[in-house]
Amino acid sequence: MNPAMSMTSSTSAQQPPLDEEDREKIATKLTSTVFVEAGAGSGKTHALVRRIAALVDSGVDIGAIGAITFTEKAAGELRDRLRIALGETAVDSAGTERRNTALDRLDAAPIGTIHSFAARLISEYPIEAGVPPLITVVDELRSRIAFERRWEDAQQALFTDPKADAALRVLLAVGVTLDQLRKVAAALDSNWDRLRAHPPQRQTVPVLDVAPLLRAAELVLERKADCSDPTDKLMGRFTVVEEWRSRLQNVAGSSDLGLIIDVLNSLPATGYLRKGSKKNWGGDVESVQQQFVGLVQHRDALIAGQVSPAVTTVSAVMADVLLAAAKVRQRSGELEYHDLLVHARDLLVGETEADAPARLPLHRRYTHLMLDEFQDTDPVQAEIAVRLAADTSCGVDGWENLPVAPGRLFMVGDPKQSIYRFRRADIATFLAARARADKDPGSLIATLQTNFRSGRPVLDWINQVFADLIQPNGTVQPTYAALAPDPNRPAWDTANGPAVSVIGRNPVTPDENGKVSAARRSQQEAADVAAAIRVATGTGGSPAWRHQTGNKHGFALRPLRLQDICILLPTRTALPYLEDALDSAGIEYRAEASSLVYTTQEVTDLLLALRTLANTADQAALVLTLRSALFACGDDDLFRWKQAGGSWNLYAPTPEGLRDSPVCKALDYLVSLHRELPLISPAELIERIAEDRRVLEAATDSPRYRDTWRRVRFVIDQARAWTEATHGGLRDYLAWAAAQQEENGRIKESIVPETDLHAVRIMTIHASKGLEFPVVILAGAGSAPQHTSEPALWDEAGNLFVRFLKGIETHGYEEAAAVEKVLTEAERRRLLYVACTRAESHLVVSHYSGSDRSLSGLLAQVNTDKRCAPDLELPADLLPLPKARTTAAPVPEWNDWQGSRTQWTAASARLSRTSVTALAKGEVPEVTTEYGVAAGFYAPDGAEERLPGFGDIPEEHGTVFGTALHRLLELTDLELSTSLSGMAADVATAAGLRNAKDLEASARAALETEPVRRAAEREHWLELPVLVSEPGHTVEGIIDLMYREDDGSLVVADFKTDISVTEKQIAAYWRQLGTYAKMIGRITGQEVSQLVLIFCRAGGAEILRRTRG
Repeated sequence: MNPAMSMTSSTSAQQPPLDEEDREKIATKLTSTVFVEAGAGSGKTHALVRRIAALVDSGVDIGAIGAITFTEKAAGELRDRLRIALGETAVDSAGTERRNTALDRLDAAPIGTIHSFAARLISEYPIEAGVPPLITVVDELRSRIAFERRWEDAQQALFTDPKADAALRVLLAVGVTLDQLRKVAAALDSNWDRLRAHPPQRQTVPVLDVAPLLRAAELVLERKADCSDPTDKLMGRFTVVEEWRSRLQNVAGSSDLGLIIDVLNSLPATGYLRKGSKKNWGGDVESVQQQFVGLVQHRDALIAGQVSPAVTTVSAVMADVLLAAAKVRQRSGELEYHDLLVHARDLLVGETEADAPARLPLHRRYTHLMLDEFQDTDPVQAEIAVRLAADTSCGVDGWENLPVAPGRLFMVGDPKQSIYRFRRADIATFLAARARADKDPGSLIATLQTNFRSGRPVLDWINQVFADLIQPNGTVQPTYAALAPDPNRPAWDTANGPAVSVIGRNPVTPDENGKVSAARRSQQEAADVAAAIRVATGTGGSPAWRHQTGNKHGFALRPLRLQDICILLPTRTALPYLEDALDSAGIEYRAEASSLVYTTQEVTDLLLALRTLANTADQAALVLTLRSALFACGDDDLFRWKQAGGSWNLYAPTPEGLRDSPVCKALDYLVSLHRELPLISPAELIERIAEDRRVLEAATDSPRYRDTWRRVRFVIDQARAWTEATHGGLRDYLAWAAAQQEENGRIKESIVPETDLHAVRIMTIHASKGLEFPVVILAGAGSAPQHTSEPALWDEAGNLFVRFLKGIETHGYEEAAAVEKVLTEAERRRLLYVACTRAESHLVVSHYSGSDRSLSGLLAQVNTDKRCAPDLELPADLLPLPKARTTAAPVPEWNDWQGSRTQWTAASARLSRTSVTALAKGEVPEVTTEYGVAAGFYAPDGAEERLPGFGDIPEEHGTVFGTALHRLLELTDLELSTSLSGMAADVATAAGLRNAKDLEASARAALETEPVRRAAEREHWLELPVLVSEPGHTVEGIIDLMYREDDGSLVVADFKTDISVTEKQIAAYWRQLGTYAKMIGRITGQEVSQLVLIFCRAGGAEILRRTRG
């Protein structure tokens, strides 16, 4: 055992958890629909695996069990656990046999995300789903790229449609920008299925007529004569209105709508009431004031009469474009993730079974559905599950009431962890399903409350806090269910460190000006977080805290390490302060999940260089590129260049005497790249610049060099994926990259594990979902919530509400936004719960807060026992830890370096992958291998081998003809059927051949040969791919035909379409077949007894044979 670890468990019998009865229900009540409410860390995946294994034991085919998870990672974990569970011996031999069968079929079983399951349903019934037989699932990056094209189409429609153009002019006139239009378009695009039921309608925007408003202004101004005192305070308002009316009269006939609306809006909206004295207005000042107010209301109504139809019309035009694009994706089979859900759902919708012909077969095929993380399910996903499991079909509405046979559905989730509303996850869906299960006699509800992750003190604090924070509220917030500790976990010893502790209870120390700014608060919080890490790891003058690990063999204690600690943030606002504090303290860390990739300096420099190459007339881009770290030209270098007569142009002549200047060298390099632009993709260009300018090497001088490496690799990978998706040029790529920058480019990065780095992890709470850490530090939660308005909202009835700007919105948006605000606030509290339940042994909570409405403020307001969560004692004036620095390796001797370089150059010149054909032709002489020879095979009975005769020249021949012939022979499966003519015509069309008759005749001649007829009657393989890996080299190829002879040996045959052949070509062909024979022997251990060359000629095939000697 590791000496740093000490066992703390006893060998006494294990106590069952508090919810053992419910766990047994899940595993044994197979004929009941089960709804499981599983608290954090309660082992719901283990319960799910037990139920699936029990279903298999009962005789259910593993292929009939649809297990749906939230992520691909969760699906992989579930599959691995199932493989272990099914590998265990069942209670009887029949069960063991069923488990073995299930193991054989596990890889093909429907276990995965809801999107992969939806793709499976669609692929099984593509015609009914309205898609081609072969669909392509478009990933997230390609979806973003595709949306940019749809946005361009939407803009074109807005600018070219006369009605839309008038509506667009109104919105632009009231201050709406194209970026705001794009945000609404993106929201509509993400919810295009909702647009079908309640599409926004186009309306006619009336002509803006200000004449009635001018008349109303005249009536107001006429009241000026009613005042007996020119110094009355209300008289000044008449001057304002008079000037406004004059300006409005001047622009009334203008075609500039924006100018008119600007003048309309210049009339002040307030200040008329509470002005004026009654005695100066004959006691009737109120009517004068109301006339002023009426004028403003008239103005507002006039603008609203323009804005309201404009908002609806612009939304309708964009919706039409996006719905049409969704239809195109459906017809082409290039489906995005949301498309998969919608079309899978539509596949199951029908008033009768005849209206949905795929539903009943799918219902019979998938007899059991297991839904994991049900709290993160959106209504469409829940609808798919219910419609598939239901005994009957129904139309668009009413699916919630469909009868589901007992045992077909299993749902597990934790409503307190529902935090993905921005992805359409709706806690109301979970709560409605639970209520339905509660009323259904064929259903049962199981509750898993035993938490196997966290220690008792952590759970006690969590229960105390969240029983207060999470209060039941209809379909907005669930009832809090307390978590119970593992009864077998040893009691916590405070000598191992505080289980729960608090930083920031005391007021923030003011700055030198006596003020407490948000920045000051964040800096002090970050410093305390760094000090807490030092204390926890034993580098702050006290012993290290200990982590209580547990497994089925017992519990153990070990000292904490940096990699055991995770800092969780609600948002990344506090990240810069944390980075500064951790750097100052000498603490290694790694920020995960997402970052502003496209706005970081190293990426900006690379994109600037690309912009310079894409537009050589952009002098500003060129100068900025020269000044960047890529070329490091100082202002003095640039000044000398300009003073000597140099210009900011790639192809400008070099001033005399500056040939060796940094500017000249940089321009020469850029010119060399510019000349290669037609030949290289954006990804290759970025990679080339990063390599040539030593971007990765230069980053090692920074303490965050690993982050720089990761970001550069990430941008290159995204550029490569962009090129594959669009085949666009450099300017198109730069436009896409600019969009990423404008959106602040919060891109989710794939973090490649770096096993040599011992560092604290920093991630958002959303990114931590499903993970656990020995120590969790919750920080950066002190800011008041920023309730940004969503561009598009839907109510429960499916009605759409759109907002472009405050006040520029559809009627009813404010009410829908108020409902959304309540739901978002409830979700914020659940976000806190998710963060705190990630902790295993230690939880450090920050109370630093600038608002009682912040997450930290909510925690601070809960009246908890201070003994359960004491203030963390932090040492003052800690010296920073010595940080590991990257050091340069010593420069080798010149001769040693030259020798190593020669060896690596020779090694890299050798091909790592070679085809059998290339070997046979001797095109890879540097490859030393036993392949590429035909030794051991000879002509039958020692007969002299003859060359095949000169064949007739068909109308079409060559490589395309040969490929088409191989494809046709593969389709026939060696059968001489009457459909050969039709197949030949189809293959010829696909290959672009004009004459299918020659193709058919050559194929028929090959099929009639004796070797092919023998193969057709025996076990055979067509177009068989083979691959053999040697040290440092791989040989691969495709065998046209291989079959097994009666004596068990194998025969390898190859179809040739040569019109004539030479001895050299024949020798190469035999080497090719000999190589295949060696590869088959190496792969299968079986012997190839015969090699056959079949020359396919329309007038009759010729055969050459060699047998093993």
